[in-house]
Amino acid sequence: MKRVLIKRKVKSLWLLLLLMTISSAVMSQHKASVVRDTELKNKPFSDAVTLKVLEESINLDVISRQSSWLEVQVESLTGWVKMFSVRYTGQVLQTEDAFSGTKQVFNLITTGSSGSTVTTASRGLDENSFLNPNPNPRAFEMMQTFNVSQDDAKSFAQEKSLKQQQQEYVSDSVNAAGDKS
Repeated sequence: MKRVLIKRKVKSLWLLLLLMTISSAVMSQHKASVVRDTELKNKPFSDAVTLKVLEESINLDVISRQSSWLEVQVESLTGWVKMFSVRYTGQVLQTEDAFSGTKQVFNLITTGSSGSTVTTASRGLDENSFLNPNPNPRAFEMMQTFNVSQDDAKSFAQEKSLKQQQQEYVSDSVNAAGDKS
């Protein structure tokens, strides 16, 4: 009799666990819309294959988040879009995927990579701003006010037990970035 009760409890526990898993996946979805035309990628990387170009104002469901990417479902497609291209609508049911930490650990163990990509944000600047930069003398003067004397730097280093190191001067930042043009 005790075995039957134990089996029922174990069975009930597994069913409860399954129900919680399914409900957490459903509850973690958020309603959102696209704020500008953006590409739906098959993986959360800029160089991933584009599945479709999503037009502005199209509605979608956000499934999860990884770095600055959101996994979304739109129509019958599931893919990834940049977080800044999406605006949430309505009530948020859950703030984070309950299994996101477990997913990252599993990804790290199986692939050796966390899957995160480091990006540099530069709002208000376009490609031409980087290709043809214009000097800003006022910003340069302000930057120079943060300069400290060599004596102040040495006393700070001694106080914090820092050791002196020699570093080679980087003369050509374009070549350092890997651009061979």
